[in-house]
Amino acid sequence: MDRYSLQLAAVLFVYACYHAIAEHIFFEGFLFNIGRLNNVVFGRGQAPGLFAGVPYRSSSIFLAALSNPWFTMGLLLFYIPLLIKRKQLKNITFEKPDRIIIFIAALALAWELSTYDYNYYLDHAFYLDRLILVVLALLLLRYPLLSPLFVAFAFVYRSQFNYPVDGFPLFDKRLLFDVQIMFVAHTCLRLFVPSFRISLLYLLLCMVGANYFMTGVKKLSMQPHIYGWVLYNKPGDLFANVHYRGWLAHVSDERILSIASHLSGWGVPLQLLVLLIELSGILLLRSRRLAIPLLIVFTCMHIGIFLLGSMLFWKWMLLDIALACILIFGSVSIKEELFSKRGFKASMIVMMLSPIWLKPIMIGWYDTPVNQFFSYEVITRDNRVYELNKNAMNPYHQWFQFDNFLFLVNKPCLRVTGFGYTNKFSIVSAIRQASPGGYAALEAREGVNVYNGEKKKAFDEFIKVYFTNRNRRIRTVFFPTYFKAPNHLYSANATSEYDNTAPVKTFRMYLNQVYTLNGKKTLMNKQLIDEIFIPN
Repeated sequence: MDRYSLQLAAVLFVYACYHAIAEHIFFEGFLFNIGRLNNVVFGRGQAPGLFAGVPYRSSSIFLAALSNPWFTMGLLLFYIPLLIKRKQLKNITFEKPDRIIIFIAALALAWELSTYDYNYYLDHAFYLDRLILVVLALLLLRYPLLSPLFVAFAFVYRSQFNYPVDGFPLFDKRLLFDVQIMFVAHTCLRLFVPSFRISLLYLLLCMVGANYFMTGVKKLSMQPHIYGWVLYNKPGDLFANVHYRGWLAHVSDERILSIASHLSGWGVPLQLLVLLIELSGILLLRSRRLAIPLLIVFTCMHIGIFLLGSMLFWKWMLLDIALACILIFGSVSIKEELFSKRGFKASMIVMMLSPIWLKPIMIGWYDTPVNQFFSYEVITRDNRVYELNKNAMNPYHQWFQFDNFLFLVNKPCLRVTGFGYTNKFSIVSAIRQASPGGYAALEAREGVNVYNGEKKKAFDEFIKVYFTNRNRRIRTVFFPTYFKAPNHLYSANATSEYDNTAPVKTFRMYLNQVYTLNGKKTLMNKQLIDEIFIPN
């Protein structure tokens, strides 16, 4: 193995270590791992208060997190290498393209995190934390070595929305965190290996390419292997299913189903195109002339996903566009640093090995003609009934958008998501053979009851606290929401929608199961699964 390969392996190893620390301590630490660590070190329930404190109920999540020794030690692990080599830091220069990418990734995170709605469960706005987030992001343009501090703070701040019951993973924004962590790993290698010459932009392009490439690989690996997703998936099912849950709510079902039929009719060429676009990620370091159109095509693909599936990957699009602009307007030296024959061959290996060091989000699914999604309604104290938009549950909206609430349903259910898809071809085949009339029997035979009474109790308590606090602040103006970032998912209600002008006395949650066959929608079941009375 030559020096170049060793250096590349070293930076990927350091990145993987830093990412593990950030994820397990900064993001999941106060949710799970610090408690488990305390049990191992001190014994169950014996940890001193300094180690056991949870920061979410303090006036500042960040300052409270810093007071926890485990969190502080995690942050020091990022900074100790920089402190050891502090004399060499003055010889390190950070190129303008590197600064721009780090800044854009941080600013996108700060924009979204600082403009979330008031946290009604914790009954706090955390204005100081929001201000710190924005200031740190802005300072990164001038002082990029603040990146570990920004990463630690952004992770722990975001983790409040996974507390106390469940929550939503860093699905749409993880790539922005990865950019920051790769910058730290790259800086450490530059300090400890004087001959290290691998460009940060090269590594970031490998990360971006790997995310697209491995998503394509995921689709190829789904049964039936290689050809299954392209030949047998029906994209019209997804379009119909997202409509039922609120996308293009004011368009008639007939019009939606007509479009869905045409989409499924063109399913093979459309899906073959998507697959080829995703797999082309492995060619991102082939040449500058190829990389620029590929990044633009990735962006166009996300626009198509939004139009047909209600999912707006605006953070990925922003990074793709930023990288394309750097390649377009960057100096000639960028071409020489990034696009060599040796670098291209190495990038292919790096991307193929990304499940080991990067663990990219690999998206693969089969759309089914069945959708089982949750809808919500509220009854106000003046006895008016309104549908509740899922995004109205901001800052917990992503959790509600993705319908991960089968633990509330006390009956066998097939593992089909709120978007109507599954990753098991056998389930798709069985659903298509069952038709609406046979679905209940199939569900009883093949379904799984994942009802969890303890989680339901915790969820009900969460809703009570959330709406009790929301009722008290119903007239409060919360200014950051006027500047809020785009949502990741979009939905609406076709009928009367709660506008937050009257106190809520009852929250209701329904399981909806819909089957679409030959252009006809059949509502098989709409079941009230939870009714929660909000204390006055």
